[in-house]
Amino acid sequence: MATVRLVYNESEANEFVFPYVQNVNDPAPGMKTVIIRGNRGDGVLTIPGGKKSIELRIRGKIIEDTGYEAIAAKMNEMRTKITTDSATLKMQHYSGSWVNDWAYTCRRINEIKFSPSMRTSESPQEYECTFLVTSY
Repeated sequence: MATVRLVYNESEANEFVFPYVQNVNDPAPGMKTVIIRGNRGDGVLTIPGGKKSIELRIRGKIIEDTGYEAIAAKMNEMRTKITTDSATLKMQHYSGSWVNDWAYTCRRINEIKFSPSMRTSESPQEYECTFLVTSY
């Protein structure tokens, strides 16, 4: 079993490692192809298009044993460091050192969503970040 982490802007001043990631949708590139089906024959006409936009969603939890202040500080750190500017998002696993599994240039397209919990150590604060992949 490997340790896996998601790093936003690695080695930059605003580097951020996502805490307790629970789910990352698997980004899959696709094509915007138009398919025209005829009503008389069995054939179809396909018109190839450009690349389809990829949205990457990260869901996780902020868990802090020291209570409300620590969870609120982590939420504020996420809001400050994860901006709408272009950045590199990397998935890495540990095998003696951190090894990159994938890296995407992306930008955050929605506000970071937090659950309406009471932010106590007994109920971890859930979060969701949505990014638009601009190059891969």
